[in-house]
Amino acid sequence: LLACLCLVTACFVGGTLAKYTTNGTGSDSARVAKFGVVVTATSDSMFATEYNDEDADYAGLSVKSDTTDMLVAPGTAGTLTEVALSGTPEVAVRVTNDAELTLTGWDASGYYCPIVITVGAAAIDGNDYTSAAEFETAVEEAIEEYTADYAPGTDLSSETGACPVVSWAWAFETGTDDAAKTANNAKDTALGNAGAAKIALDITTTVTQID
Repeated sequence: LLACLCLVTACFVGGTLAKYTTNGTGSDSARVAKFGVVVTATSDSMFATEYNDEDADYAGLSVKSDTTDMLVAPGTAGTLTEVALSGTPEVAVRVTNDAELTLTGWDASGYYCPIVITVGAAAIDGNDYTSAAEFETAVEEAIEEYTADYAPGTDLSSETGACPVVSWAWAFETGTDDAAKTANNAKDTALGNAGAAKIALDITTTVTQID
């Protein structure tokens, strides 16, 4: 009797336990997008402790510091080596430049700065301004105008448009006529006798991811 009852209920048990089943697995993985940008800038390359004049008849040496101080003087010039970028980021980036020009002591019976700073192709003459602050602002704004956006996958080592070449020069003699030259020579001499005027330029190039 027990065996018969087991046979009768077997179909119900089997139907209760049986079920349809299926499954699917979704998977994916990712890595962080590469940035890998390097900004290389050379410090202390714009000014020097000595300057050579190839046309001079005394071994070409025209200006030499008696200390480790960097110098500027009539007839000298220099260039800030262009900032170099490298890397091929996988994100869009923006290159910007922040500049700070500091002038102190440029006073020869009033503001006088005969230095011309060239930013890219733009020459900015210190004597075109009435104060050191105006000259500083003009140079800083000219440098900070250089900015550029680059798409992902851009080889930044071949992109130079966002990093200006900055150079400076102090002409050996300035002035449009003899009277002006004589007056400017006197002002140059006053600066030289004081030996206190200073110029400093800092440029910071920044590369930032953008949306």
